[in-house]
Amino acid sequence: MKRVSTPVGCLLFPWLLACASAVPERDAFGGTGGPSKESDGSTSDVPGSSDSGPDAGEAEDEGGEEDDDEDEAEAGDEGEAEDEGGIDIRLDVAPVDDDGEDTAPLETGDMPDCDSTLELIIRDFNSDHPDMERADPGRDDVACGMVEDELFVGNDGARRPVFQSSTGSGQRLITEGVISCTPWEMAGGLPPPEIEDEDSFAEWYTNVDGVNAMFEYTLELTESGQGTYYFDSAEQPERRFFPADGQGFNELLDSQGERHNFHFTTEAHVRFGYFGGEVFTFAGDDDMWIFVNGKLALDLGGLHNVLNATIDFDAQAEALDISPGETYNMDIFHAERHRDASNYRIETNISCFEQVPVPVG
Repeated sequence: MKRVSTPVGCLLFPWLLACASAVPERDAFGGTGGPSKESDGSTSDVPGSSDSGPDAGEAEDEGGEEDDDEDEAEAGDEGEAEDEGGIDIRLDVAPVDDDGEDTAPLETGDMPDCDSTLELIIRDFNSDHPDMERADPGRDDVACGMVEDELFVGNDGARRPVFQSSTGSGQRLITEGVISCTPWEMAGGLPPPEIEDEDSFAEWYTNVDGVNAMFEYTLELTESGQGTYYFDSAEQPERRFFPADGQGFNELLDSQGERHNFHFTTEAHVRFGYFGGEVFTFAGDDDMWIFVNGKLALDLGGLHNVLNATIDFDAQAEALDISPGETYNMDIFHAERHRDASNYRIETNISCFEQVPVPVG
């Protein structure tokens, strides 16, 4: 596990000079998952991230003798205090622009327990569940809109996607990591359903006796050395993603004659700091839905080969209703529903996540 030691002040206000060496770089990255479900499956390029964080503040320390009275006045005006340990920066003072207006909100929370891990909730299913091992192995363009755009958040803290359609609302196209959708009536008609119904979907992310078995799995992100953190199932011993092996219900033979526990769902719930320039890429199969601030930010629902797409937080900021200098929830939902492969790859320049507890009943 990579625990990031960035000072709290730098997590909240990375434009300070003292933070220049503490804030992770946000370089471009790319990559794909491992083998696809079909031998001819392919992936698209992951768009690079942009180094578009807040402008670095400038501070000038001029040598020579200083007037004590002027120093005291400046310390009072600028919120700086000098002691034996050096200069303390007041974190209760928001940065201002040339007109004296606040440029960052003050509500950003402290995340003392953040690190570069995702704590997954795994639920394993039998292959006879109506949404698992379906006769139709799926299509890469199916589908946008299987779940609603808004996350369900219960009074008890539960956080789940809401079923909308067995076939989705439209045909999916991914161009350089960006997803677009065409309504089915304009795309030649509806495909076969890939989710049985609302009742079957309701079992994906809740515990149901005799239907699924729940356990936990820690997914550790590795620092790439290029300003990003990643997990790639292709680098695991099996070169695929099978967190349910040896647990849950059944293990089936794959095309290579190996037994693995297919048919499971995963979910993770975290908070992160948004400062500008963040990106988050998923590459894999099958379903993947990511909600940011309770809004659908990445929609890769359906049974498909390895696909990848990227959340560009700056480009999607308006749709997600997010602003730099705040912390936000990210809710990640995934499903592996069909043999023969299981691939899972994420890469992001977000260095620190704080786990959000949710009820698992």
